[in-house]
Amino acid sequence: MVDSFCVMPFVHAFVTPNGVGPCCAYTKNPRLNSAKAYWTSEQLKNIQQNMLNNRRDNGCGICWKKEDRGFSSLRQHSNQIYKEHINNIKNKLEVKNPFYLDLRLGNLCNLKCRMCISAWSSQIAEEILSNPNEGWDDTPSQKIIEINEDTWELLEDWIPDVKRVFMTGGEPTIIKRNLDYINKIVETGYAKNIELIFTTNATNVNKKFLEIGKQFNKVHFSVSIDAVNDLANYIRFPSNWKTIKQNLELIGQNNVGVAINTTIQWLNMTRLNEMFEFIEEYVASNPKQFAGVWFQLVTDPNYLDPINAPKFMKEKAIHDINSFLNTSTMLKDEKYSSILQGEFKQSLISSKQFLENNINNVKYVDSFLKKMNILDRLRNQNLFTILPELKQLGG
Repeated sequence: MVDSFCVMPFVHAFVTPNGVGPCCAYTKNPRLNSAKAYWTSEQLKNIQQNMLNNRRDNGCGICWKKEDRGFSSLRQHSNQIYKEHINNIKNKLEVKNPFYLDLRLGNLCNLKCRMCISAWSSQIAEEILSNPNEGWDDTPSQKIIEINEDTWELLEDWIPDVKRVFMTGGEPTIIKRNLDYINKIVETGYAKNIELIFTTNATNVNKKFLEIGKQFNKVHFSVSIDAVNDLANYIRFPSNWKTIKQNLELIGQNNVGVAINTTIQWLNMTRLNEMFEFIEEYVASNPKQFAGVWFQLVTDPNYLDPINAPKFMKEKAIHDINSFLNTSTMLKDEKYSSILQGEFKQSLISSKQFLENNINNVKYVDSFLKKMNILDRLRNQNLFTILPELKQLGG
């Protein structure tokens, strides 16, 4: 029998200004009058029952899409992390409250990443609201969104049971509510039982987070890096690559975990060799607690999804991946095959096979050029200056 069980709806809560749900990959979150009703709601019980019945829940499409493409999903990764709880869950032993929280307490961000949306970036929201006639697909009603007091009270109530807190945003290091929650945990005396995890763009290092993190069981930073030098600044505008690199080195030399999170998309498929060189360089710098590389393909928007990329992009990506697999010394370390540290080696193999299997599947070139042209004009950038090899797309 195909395994469709996922532990997440039983141990985890994904909390955003728009509501509470099972995880960040779940797309049909319960509609509730109060966030406080979530953990005992009929909607959540139905999701849990689908898992116990080994039935694919219709809100889990992101994980199924990844798995059907040959990649490890959040479902599989979570089942590994929390595998010691699965037997108890299947034997219907009640979990009083979620003990793993994924918190998106606001969308405040200092960047406008080209693969992001306004719900996760106040800068993108402002850009859209300031330029309403550009035909945006994403139409926010306001620039800044934050959790309400009802949700905040719920998070406070959960603190005694929490074991892991994952924070992103927006940019988690500049969202005040994140620091408020961390301070609240410290005040209640539970910090020593809790692991903190941040996904950050590393444009700045909030030293308050590094300092207060010493009171927690563990602290881990997952740093989002998709390219180096000018291409890094283009994709994650208006970042500064030199500053990001310095901050990554600073984080790596503190007593915190650090990982690299890379999303593969049209904008970096022809430059993966540069990314691989940087990763090896960083690993060679011996960060104190390196936790691996998380290498994943963008699936949305369609015009950045590698499955739809032009053939020459796929061919270059395949070449670079194949070369790295054959020559990399770091991949000889077994930890880069572990799903708990990103399963980097297998992700590379799966990506190569996936691109080869879809080499002639080309769509959305016009949409890609149109969107890049709009953003270039608004941000005073130029796609073909940064990536001259893309001139063959026309436009």
